Amino acid sequence: MTSIPVSTVDGRSLRRERNRQDIVDALLGLIENGETEISAALIASKAGLSERSIFRYFDDVNDLYRSVCDLAFSKEIEYALIDDAGIGSLDTKIENFINQRVRIYTMNEKIAPAARSFAFKNPIIKNQLVFGRKLLRTQIIKHFAEELSAFDKQQQQAAVAIIDSLTTFESYDMMRSDQKMSVHTIKSILTESIRKALQ
Repeated sequence: MTSIPVSTVDGRSLRRERNRQDIVDALLGLIENGETEISAALIASKAGLSERSIFRYFDDVNDLYRSVCDLAFSKEIEYALIDDAGIGSLDTKIENFINQRVRIYTMNEKIAPAARSFAFKNPIIKNQLVFGRKLLRTQIIKHFAEELSAFDKQQQQAAVAIIDSLTTFESYDMMRSDQKMSVHTIKSILTESIRKALQ
């Protein structure tokens, strides 16, 4: 029985992984460029592969979109830390907090809506979004722990809920896309609103 050289197997695995990554990058690029009518043929063309090859590397469209969301989510995690978390005056904390949120949402302006549109039929993407929201909410509690400690439990919950609602991607996207606000204006609005919530 003739054995297949290990180098050949490794080469096939590397090519498969590279082609798979090219497809993910192609779809991510199309989404980030604002494409709304994305077909398998368009993805394949962008990736430099045949349309049939897409479904050689992915079970279906959901599997492909999940992989793209995985990539976007991993990038978001890299930027999810608040600068000097919990340190400084209230003004400094608010500034660092808002800068972090805007950094994440600006980076994901195109992919975030796509992820949310697929979440209702893809439980893996839905779980990622739930985890992400929980992570960001936990940061509020830790970052503003000193200010929140002055409140009773009910007031704490209310303050966290207000800040959490104000700084979701949906709120940011509404101000940017629907109300055509500049990032500077959004930061000013959020700064004043968060300050009020914590005082």
